[in-house]
Amino acid sequence: MRRSVLGVVVVGLLLAGCTGGGSSEPTGAPAPTTEPTTEPAPTVEPVEAPVDPCGLLDPEDYAQWRTGDQEPRVSMTGPRPTAVCLMPSQWGIGSDVTIGYSLAPSEAFERERERLADNTHFGELVAWDGVGDAAFGYTERLPVRVAYHTPAGHTKGWARVGEHTVQVRVNRSLVPLEDVRPLLEKVAAGVSPAMHEHPIVLPQECPAPDHPVLARVFGEVEYARGDAGWDCSYLSSRGWTLIAGGMSLTPEALQEENESFGRSLAQGTVRQFPAPAGMRRLRGADDSIWRDYVTVDATRQMLQVNFRDAESRSRPVGVSEADFDELMDLMIEAWRDAVG
Repeated sequence: MRRSVLGVVVVGLLLAGCTGGGSSEPTGAPAPTTEPTTEPAPTVEPVEAPVDPCGLLDPEDYAQWRTGDQEPRVSMTGPRPTAVCLMPSQWGIGSDVTIGYSLAPSEAFERERERLADNTHFGELVAWDGVGDAAFGYTERLPVRVAYHTPAGHTKGWARVGEHTVQVRVNRSLVPLEDVRPLLEKVAAGVSPAMHEHPIVLPQECPAPDHPVLARVFGEVEYARGDAGWDCSYLSSRGWTLIAGGMSLTPEALQEENESFGRSLAQGTVRQFPAPAGMRRLRGADDSIWRDYVTVDATRQMLQVNFRDAESRSRPVGVSEADFDELMDLMIEAWRDAVG
């Protein structure tokens, strides 16, 4: 619409110049009286506010599956950017329910459906008619739990509505598909053009997308989502993802994490880094991703930061450990300022 406004201004100036220089009235003769003409004001389309993924469902819609009482948190996943709402579990780590929508057109719906079609050993995939343009549901029952805070399975639904993709996932074993479909229907009904119109939405508690450290190490930020409570997630023009999420752990979860980190240190799968008093900082030894964990026992706060090339699923080329340290310093400072 900016082009239309400028066009009106430029044409008006040109017409005014032609009238003033081409008058045939004698000198001193009164100018002819004419009614002033008024150009109609250009139509400006209203800009919709960003869509909060946590507002697509009401708390009572998923209350039966919530085990924790912490506030939902907004984050983002990649490589196909998706804004997500995470409902923290009773442990403060892991999610009971997630809600998500795409931030740009992509083939995520088709890719996920094809992936699940090849993975039905422990799951069931069904097509759902009448939800958006296309939809499916999937329920999975795993033989074992992956971690203390994750159930042995989940049930989820995905829908495509025009160029938009939406999803709902319940992280609990044996949840019937028919229980999740109404949630997906409600989320699909809430699809809005604004979902693709706001690529970057961050609270002031997150480092700005043009922060010098981000610009130098991470590159230009194309998409970002975050939460004051605390999550800061970025996707760069290079296809790299930086996902930084804070967690408020229960005493039991803190003990579980400390024992797990102790085993990992003994096995050599993590390394310990120097940190201020009262803080512990560990780095994963997996060379396919930069991943750090920061824990403050006194407040039971934990920060996890993942940095990788989302497409190749590897550490970004050209990024050194010193570069990642700079990113970590930036994220730790923002996290501590936000949560104490």
